[in-house]
Amino acid sequence: MTHSLIPFIGVTGGIGSGKSMVCRIFSCLGIPVFEADKQAKIILNENEVVKNAIKELLGDQSYSENGVYSPTWVKAKIKEDPSLIPLINSVVHPAVRQKAIEWQLSQKNKPFLVYESALIHSKNKPEIITKLIVVKADIAERIKRIHVRDKSHLTDINTIMNAQPSEEDYLENADFIIKNSNNDLIWPQVEKIYKSIAGLT
Repeated sequence: MTHSLIPFIGVTGGIGSGKSMVCRIFSCLGIPVFEADKQAKIILNENEVVKNAIKELLGDQSYSENGVYSPTWVKAKIKEDPSLIPLINSVVHPAVRQKAIEWQLSQKNKPFLVYESALIHSKNKPEIITKLIVVKADIAERIKRIHVRDKSHLTDINTIMNAQPSEEDYLENADFIIKNSNNDLIWPQVEKIYKSIAGLT
């Protein structure tokens, strides 16, 4: 089903790979970015169907008495049982993708749009995504970035990494790959992809 004439391009990769940096560059080039993780946080607090499903899955303590999502409590539950991650995603992400469709339809006069998410790859990408950009970085470099950014414990980092797609899944049938380790230059890679998708090359 075609939801818009404007192509929706996915930007994905594991935590700490540099997706946000790549998306900021696309924004500088005038490309609107749909941030799936940010939208997920909004939906967790505003979508009553999702809120009720999360409470049923995790318990009422997943929300405060005022109905505000409790990420710290949920993270503790996930640390005890990492198998909860795909179950939570199965509740939240259909709502996120519906929001993405609505957002996509609202955009005008752009060569393409960007959908940023750490969970998509060629085998599970939504039908609204026409091409996929994978941001790739060495594991050691990713762990270092996450620790500096979030002060996360190595166990927590590994839990998140293990819950995300493998590097093989990310890279298989990727339309574009951006290397972001050590001294890799990001801007030229993004600019080249931008020109290719926008038909400027």
